[in-house]
Amino acid sequence: MKIKQMEVGPIMTNCYIVENEETRHGVLIDPGDDGDRIMGLVKADGLTIDAILLTHGHADHISGLPEVRRETGAKVYIHAGDADRLTHSRSAFFPGPAKDFGAADVLYQDGDTVEAAGYSFRVLFTPGHTPGGVCLQCGNYVFCGDTIFAESIGRTDLPGGSYDQLLTSIHTKILPLADEVVLLPGHGPATTVGWERKRNPFLQ
Repeated sequence: MKIKQMEVGPIMTNCYIVENEETRHGVLIDPGDDGDRIMGLVKADGLTIDAILLTHGHADHISGLPEVRRETGAKVYIHAGDADRLTHSRSAFFPGPAKDFGAADVLYQDGDTVEAAGYSFRVLFTPGHTPGGVCLQCGNYVFCGDTIFAESIGRTDLPGGSYDQLLTSIHTKILPLADEVVLLPGHGPATTVGWERKRNPFLQ
């Protein structure tokens, strides 16, 4: 498994491309903006995208969706708690009228497993940043959106956010994982569960 990360959009959201180097199939996680750039990398690598997985519905994580959805024809997954953000998306990050990105094809729930590109992605429901926020565990990696960052956590002052709920999500879904599990957040550098357990000031 090869994981490629690219920063997209004005606030440098991490978009991830998970590649199966044997089959040349892949998965897109959080196409936050710059859909043409994302597709340029997909095409350069000769990938067939099997699924587009969203960690939550904030505009800085979904604004590249129209291009990649059109180009790949892949199904779009989001948690039911954020499903309406695809069809009535407003964002403090991208001013302007509400946008319609099209309804998701699949609404996943806590504990679901998405099989795509030869890999299994386990859905960890982690509300708090948004009502439908999730993390996606694939082997030793967790794509954690804006739930947790390196020595920080997601903001909770936007509509639908809850500080207490976010901390509960992290303590019940992230911290029980093994120390060596790699966390790939929606912004900033990668970290590990063990590092955050010891060093994240919000979790002490």
